[in-house]
Amino acid sequence: MVRILPLSPVMADTPPPPPFGRRELLAFGAGDLAFNIIWGLMLSYLEYFYTDICLFPPACVALILLCARALSIVTDPLVGMVIDRRPAGRQALPLLRMGIVPFAVMIVLAFVPVGGDAATGAGRYVWACVTYMGLCVAYSVTNTAYGALTSLISARPEIRLRLASARMVGAGLGALLIAVMTMPCVDWLGHGDRRRGFMLFMMGVAVVVAALLGLVARLCHERVGAHPGRQPVRVLARALLRNGGWLRLTGAMILVMLGSTFMFGALVYYVRFVLRGSDHDAGWMLGAMNVLGLCGSLSSGALARRWGNRGVMGVGTCLCGTWLALAWLAPPGWGVTIAATCLFGACMGVCNPACFALLADYVEDGARRSGVRTAGLAWALNSTASKLAFDGGGSMLAWLLAGSGLVAGDHAQAAAARAGIGAGFLAIPACAFLGAGAMVLLLCRAPVVVSGPASGATSGAAPPACQTPAPQNPVDAVNSTASPPPT
Repeated sequence: MVRILPLSPVMADTPPPPPFGRRELLAFGAGDLAFNIIWGLMLSYLEYFYTDICLFPPACVALILLCARALSIVTDPLVGMVIDRRPAGRQALPLLRMGIVPFAVMIVLAFVPVGGDAATGAGRYVWACVTYMGLCVAYSVTNTAYGALTSLISARPEIRLRLASARMVGAGLGALLIAVMTMPCVDWLGHGDRRRGFMLFMMGVAVVVAALLGLVARLCHERVGAHPGRQPVRVLARALLRNGGWLRLTGAMILVMLGSTFMFGALVYYVRFVLRGSDHDAGWMLGAMNVLGLCGSLSSGALARRWGNRGVMGVGTCLCGTWLALAWLAPPGWGVTIAATCLFGACMGVCNPACFALLADYVEDGARRSGVRTAGLAWALNSTASKLAFDGGGSMLAWLLAGSGLVAGDHAQAAAARAGIGAGFLAIPACAFLGAGAMVLLLCRAPVVVSGPASGATSGAAPPACQTPAPQNPVDAVNSTASPPPT
């Protein structure tokens, strides 16, 4: 018998949220559209901005990324604990609302270079480090609150799968927009001055991101309750660390993020210095990958209903690594690179919604087993791990480029530098994705998923003090709904 602690009722003066519908689904997807506009910029263009626009040495860029991430190690868990200790119905959304304006401000400041092209001294490095740290903290607060909504909007696994699919569609659109618009808009706004172009472009980006997150804050609602009292931090941490499924999946997601950071961070360099193309060509390649990723996201729900979230996540990740490994073994060329990256994008689009739905299932499964709900802390620590992998991978890529002899701003690189770029773009990501897929398939068990209350109902009524939920196969749980994934 597993004792489930009663859920706290929503306060009497708070009206019950409306039933979950398409408008809320679209608003939730708009949130990841906003976050992936910024994530795509940081993943694909941040190191390029520092090395080729601001002319920072790659070793200095690595140090900036490491210093910035140190603050997020503290920020994400704190936000998660605050979410778990807030009253039901108001756990994550208030934090999201408070963080929108500071987030938009830091988006602009992080891309404001100090000094001219020939500027020297420590001041510009300190400015870059401080503004990027501020951007990371603001991103942590808003993104952690947004991620926790996947577990707080509904307890029904089929709704969570639709939410995860909407997230990935929004994420794909955001990455696509950044891929095809960034460099053309920077050149157009800057009239040949890319420093000025980046600054003006990021002002427009900040306005769009704030508006999209405003839709989430206005139209999304929390329906899954919390405990009636504040749980001590040690109780939340102990319950989460005993959730083996969450731990293993988070480990696999760290490898995925590490591989993605290397691949997308090295893409512009690979196109320019190995394939002899332009940074605009890199943008179009990213765009093609994201179009196929969108197509994959739309098919993820149907595949998950057939093979389960775990199977789709594991197999899709292994295929991502396989395409990159084959491209690494083949001689460098446009045809091989385009084919491999497009197949990679399609597979990533398929497995990403399944990954986030599987994570939400593990969080709920852990709550049933331990009697302690840890949605905020679980999503916060997962976000922390992913961001550590992001900046750790970015720093390692910068050190790899510096060690292989990359010259900042130089348009002709030595053979050793091109070999280092190729390893960062293909070989290291291939190993990371294959390792992540093997971890999911071999080490992650399928979670026990029990359909929650109807999506339009709140979790105000307390369940019986003791209950033993009937196990249900996750595939059967998803198959029990006729709701298709969002199109």
